[in-house]
Amino acid sequence: MDQGKNINPAWAPDGRSLAFVSDRSGISNIFLYDFGDANIYQLTDMYTGVSGITPFSPCLSWAHEADRLAFAYYEEDEYNVYAVDNPRSLKRKPYQAPAVPPETSLLAAERRALAGPTPVAAAAAPPADPGPRAGTSTYRSPAGFRASGTTPQTSDTGAAPAPVSVKSLIDSSPALPDTSEFTFKAYHTRFTPDYVARPTIGYERDNFGRGFFGGTAISLSDILGNHTMVFSGSVNGRLSEAQVLAAYINQAHRLNWAFGGSQQPLYFYVPAQVQQVATDTFIVTQQIERFVIRDVFAQSFYPFSRFTRVEFGGHFSNISQALLKQRLAVAHDPVSNTNYVFDAASPETVHGPSISYYGPQVALVHDNSLFGWVGPFAGSRWRFEVSPTFGSWRFTQGLADWRRYFFARPFTLAVRGIFFGRYGRDADLFPQFLGTTELIRGYTAGSLFNNECVTEPTISTGQTGCPQLDQLIGSRMAAANVELRFPLTRSLVLGFLPVGLPPLEGALFYDAGLYRCAAGAARSG
Repeated sequence: MDQGKNINPAWAPDGRSLAFVSDRSGISNIFLYDFGDANIYQLTDMYTGVSGITPFSPCLSWAHEADRLAFAYYEEDEYNVYAVDNPRSLKRKPYQAPAVPPETSLLAAERRALAGPTPVAAAAAPPADPGPRAGTSTYRSPAGFRASGTTPQTSDTGAAPAPVSVKSLIDSSPALPDTSEFTFKAYHTRFTPDYVARPTIGYERDNFGRGFFGGTAISLSDILGNHTMVFSGSVNGRLSEAQVLAAYINQAHRLNWAFGGSQQPLYFYVPAQVQQVATDTFIVTQQIERFVIRDVFAQSFYPFSRFTRVEFGGHFSNISQALLKQRLAVAHDPVSNTNYVFDAASPETVHGPSISYYGPQVALVHDNSLFGWVGPFAGSRWRFEVSPTFGSWRFTQGLADWRRYFFARPFTLAVRGIFFGRYGRDADLFPQFLGTTELIRGYTAGSLFNNECVTEPTISTGQTGCPQLDQLIGSRMAAANVELRFPLTRSLVLGFLPVGLPPLEGALFYDAGLYRCAAGAARSG
């Protein structure tokens, strides 16, 4: 491997050979190293070379299960991907390096042709260093040229610079800079902006007060992408209700980790209270319930392989509750039969209780799926997670999500099984709804309210009073889904549009689910 550039190694499925990309022949091609006979074989002979976007970008991948080799090839001003089944069948004779090193420029080839036969006196020259530094590249320095595998006899900077001409600059353009002149410095992290959201600012006034609003977001990282910082903020009149996120992510090592904090306000409408104080005079109290969630978190990710990783971390959260009130004096005019506001009190904030909870989290994650236009079509994904909670709320939450995709061109059979449950003292405080379109399709809350809940008699127990809707609510749930996906259109091009429409897919599906409360019976859907 002492010739040329050798990058992007890929193991064969049987582990007996190694494919890689090398430009030892002058153009980047795919070579194969056979561990059995210790020989190198050239598998491709591309005109413009096997290459990625940059000289060192990945451009080769070997699928172990399918025994198919895919590579990127630059042609006609674009990158195309080609695939070869059983690439070891392309082996011919072992690769032999040419007696004359490949030319790096047309001018060098012309000079070699005009120079004629090599003088006999050249045989007295010392042989090239066969060590690991030997190579066919050339270094350029102020003192002249030398092979990259040789050591400079004297300091290249000690001699006076040679005269420079346009011809000498053109002839020496393929030469590499002399590494003996490089200056090495320790790398220091310096953050620069990656993305800045367009800032907004304004002023507003409503029944609950007045103030400025606006926000922005910024993402910073170093040139290697090892360190990232994210900051975002949005204010809507009050700093106590600001939406804030600050996080730091470290990806310098195999163990990636992150920590940060956030604040998120949530608002819920509460029906207004009406109190009659006199004939045709009322006090109307408008109300909004506010929750502010403050969270401090730390998370880490350790990959076992390219497709499997373990995640572990923890968080501490605090939730405060308040009721925003605005009292309005409303009078009724019996002549015009209209209401009008003749007085308004100052906005009032009634603070409620606050709770805090904390807990660790651990998860095992796997994902080797391949995505198409609308979703994955091959591979599998699964996640197993456990996260206990302590403090004001006590429960243990578990998740098991398994997905598998079977591809038989042009069809994809997608299968999923999922279980989610909470166990413990406060498991039933946060019921889940099984009728979402991500779990069981055809049982949305709006559909049940407009149909089954109208015809069925209501009951005083349960979450909603509608038996058909209550059977889809609980603290533990399991669901199974099967989909047969197929393409409807591959490429739809309309004459009046400058570009074609993306492909469309259809699906036949079957869903089943089971729900259970911590202190109730199981229910199926």
